[in-house]
Amino acid sequence: MNILIVNTLYYPQGGAPIYGLKLAELLKNQGHNPVPFSMKSPENLQTPYNKYFVSHIDFQQELKDRSLRNLWRVMKRTFHSVEAEGNINRLLEEVPIDIVHLNNFLHHLSLSIIRPIQEREIPIVWSLHDHSLVCPNTNLYNDRANAPCARCTNIIKRACVPVLRRCKKGSFAASAIAAAEAIYAYLKRPAKIPHCFIAPSEFLKSQHAAMGFDVSRFEVVPNFVDCAEFENNPVPGEYALYFGRLSPEKGLDFLISAFAKVKKYPLVIVGTGAAEDALKNHAGLLDAPVKFAGFQRGEPLKKLIYGARFGIMPSVCYENAPLAILESFASGKPVLASAIGGIPELVTDDVGLLFSPGNADAIADKVSQLWDNKKRIAEMGMNARKTAMEKYSPEAHIRKVLDLYYRAKGM
Repeated sequence: MNILIVNTLYYPQGGAPIYGLKLAELLKNQGHNPVPFSMKSPENLQTPYNKYFVSHIDFQQELKDRSLRNLWRVMKRTFHSVEAEGNINRLLEEVPIDIVHLNNFLHHLSLSIIRPIQEREIPIVWSLHDHSLVCPNTNLYNDRANAPCARCTNIIKRACVPVLRRCKKGSFAASAIAAAEAIYAYLKRPAKIPHCFIAPSEFLKSQHAAMGFDVSRFEVVPNFVDCAEFENNPVPGEYALYFGRLSPEKGLDFLISAFAKVKKYPLVIVGTGAAEDALKNHAGLLDAPVKFAGFQRGEPLKKLIYGARFGIMPSVCYENAPLAILESFASGKPVLASAIGGIPELVTDDVGLLFSPGNADAIADKVSQLWDNKKRIAEMGMNARKTAMEKYSPEAHIRKVLDLYYRAKGM
């Protein structure tokens, strides 16, 4: 089969693009032909399908200038991209597509790509990596208040609450566009677009239901990790490790405060993001035993994971199914994490510990409780590796996804 995989980005930056690239590898290994559709970017991987890609746009940079011209560019791209519709139409004319697999695409490619697909009666499967269909800010988080938020339980609230609370980037313009897009998406009846939605966690499915979305077409298929790509290293290392985006919803200020309390235990933070400078200042003021290792990927990141005592994820937002947890498991490392969102579905008491989100004392308590118990850490690490191999394997994932493809095609 030729499977069109739609994603905003075509390089490994963030959960959804990484998932799309890894899914393409699995499909190739099964004898299928994955066809990407995305935005153009200098960072993109090489592909002969690049000629169909849509021109690049950086919403944050466009809105930063605060000009009417740039605002109009963002709105045109968000609501109806003539370019995206034309390009995908040309692709579908020239490449026989059997299945379309949507991922994150709403803002930069827009719902304008749907009509050419539906006109050809090509089945659609849609993987949800966030809460874009029920939350104008996509992640159930209020950027201005730095707090989780699930207020938008109907379309009236989605139209009003973001503007009143400025929940997206603390910006009136960004929040107003997000609210307008929510109304536009609602009118397009997104629940009826695909044959099925793929949710990576029970939490994502249940939260959509709680916010008034029809989940009758939802299928829960957990994310996957290839343990063959990671060394099994359950031997406890010398530091705790966080790796991921450095932004307020990740709860890293509470994590740093926790390690400042226990003092003797070192923490390594890997990643970059908008909160990086503030977090470094916070660590300096508290004299916390924290090392910032910057952005890492590939083998350098894996070496940092292998050298850790355990992974740690202090998110204060409603995470769905973080890949960082699965990669820690694949490396034989337990994980300490916030009891929020879909995280408790992954971090059970045989592979890690949970703590209350946004609570530095609770984090410090769990770290102190586990740090010197090397035997328990090693046992948890071995259980984590086993769990990754048995429950979150690529083989199990692709079997479920292909089954959904065949069902969508009526095979």
